[in-house]
Amino acid sequence: MARGLTDDELPAGVRAFRAGDEVGILAAMHRMHDRGELEGVDRPFLAESAERMASEPWLVSVAEDEGRLAGWVAPVHDDLSVDLPFRRRGHGTRLVEAGRRMAAATGRTELRLWVPHRPDAEAFARALGFRYQSSLWKLRLDPTTPVAAPAFPDDVVVRWVEPGADDAAVVDVANTIFLDHPSPIQLELEHVARVHAKPGFDPSTLLLVAPAEDRERIIGFCRLGAWQDDAGELVGDVRLVGVVREWRGRGLGRQLVRWGVEALRSRGAGVIHLDVDSENEDALHLYETLGFAPEVEWPHWVIPVGDGR
Repeated sequence: MARGLTDDELPAGVRAFRAGDEVGILAAMHRMHDRGELEGVDRPFLAESAERMASEPWLVSVAEDEGRLAGWVAPVHDDLSVDLPFRRRGHGTRLVEAGRRMAAATGRTELRLWVPHRPDAEAFARALGFRYQSSLWKLRLDPTTPVAAPAFPDDVVVRWVEPGADDAAVVDVANTIFLDHPSPIQLELEHVARVHAKPGFDPSTLLLVAPAEDRERIIGFCRLGAWQDDAGELVGDVRLVGVVREWRGRGLGRQLVRWGVEALRSRGAGVIHLDVDSENEDALHLYETLGFAPEVEWPHWVIPVGDGR
């Protein structure tokens, strides 16, 4: 099992995540959401994020103020937040230092955080030595936008994931695909296995692609999600799409996205979202040709970790 930093390895005023912290974090997230500070973040995602923190506590460190949870940092999620009553007390600076140590401990050379388009947030980032790196765009596909049905080539086969049996292969291929991604994504087998083992997990939300002559070798995939918004409407999400390098340029990515749109609409989804890094120009162009349009920009800033001290 992965191990996070201990309290002694973190800056003063910051400690390791403890069981139950997710309750306070979720409550703070809801307050931020209600104030409009989490642009483009759907409310159901907050509970999912807090749940993941609880299941992977080594990824999170927490700042306290007189025994109360004041903020948190989770470098793997690009997240550093300080609740409003505790701002301008140095918690953000201490959490950045904690984030640098955490990132360094995992072999990263930079701490990467989401910095919203607000003068105070950008001024804070610049003052500590952060620089803007790139943006993650949340794209939107309207319900009325036509998207053709998927048509996979004859030299590949597609199937839904088999929970348990496919977990390790999914992690391996995803980490290979996203190794050179503008926003590196690294999945952990423990997390994937836990998600796939949940009673409510639907295997038909994860499509795998393999060569027709080697059906056991995964070369691409598409992962879907969906939730109800505040108005009760089902919103779809094409969460992850990937194809291994040697199979790119054959249109598999396009067919996977088409499959995702068709599958989500068949479940009753109206608006469908998809996230893409601004530096991933080929993917951005592909999604735009399918009818997705930019809706929200999430800027990411970075700072070298050094020794994190």
